[in-house]
Amino acid sequence: MKNKTEPLDRQRIAQVALSMIDEHGIDQLSMRKLGSELGVEAMALYHYFRNKAELLDGILDIVLDEVSATLTPDGTPLQRARRTFDGLRLMAIDHPHAYLSMVSRRFRTPTALQFYEQLLGHFHEAGMNPAQSARYYRMMANFTAGAGLAEVGSRAKQPDATPIILEDFSRPAEFPHITAAMPFLRVTEIDAIYHNGMDILFAALEAELALT
Repeated sequence: MKNKTEPLDRQRIAQVALSMIDEHGIDQLSMRKLGSELGVEAMALYHYFRNKAELLDGILDIVLDEVSATLTPDGTPLQRARRTFDGLRLMAIDHPHAYLSMVSRRFRTPTALQFYEQLLGHFHEAGMNPAQSARYYRMMANFTAGAGLAEVGSRAKQPDATPIILEDFSRPAEFPHITAAMPFLRVTEIDAIYHNGMDILFAALEAELALT
């Protein structure tokens, strides 16, 4: 538990909220519980965040700062862009409970917009025009988000999961193609599949740039 004598600020509130989500899941986060963890009344939190949606934006800022802290300025612009997407995918591993909410949030805070701007800047520096940057950003962001969701879902092992997605699925008489593919759909394969998919997307991008 955090030291309740520490002064309140947006950063600390959002950090404690993220820790609570990591431990208990986002459904268990409420202003009342967060206030209790911080040693204040829930109403005190509304001086910093007007509602839970704004709090989630603050949590996204923290996670994006974590991603930014892992990035290095070396390499080509496209290598830097690739590392950024790889970092976003790791959100699913480091913060699986928070990821389900973070992946659907719009970038609208100054921190999030600056992160977005820097990523598109890598594309611009690589020689892409705005239309290309937007198109490849959307494709890569969607692929990365989907890979993260697959990571979260596969690792969660929900007790009510349907048998068709369980790794021990083996019903060759009824579902021969699913049974044959299942060894390659295991959690241990997710990382390689993600990187293979990104290799394909970046190869397509580089081929398009070579024609311009």
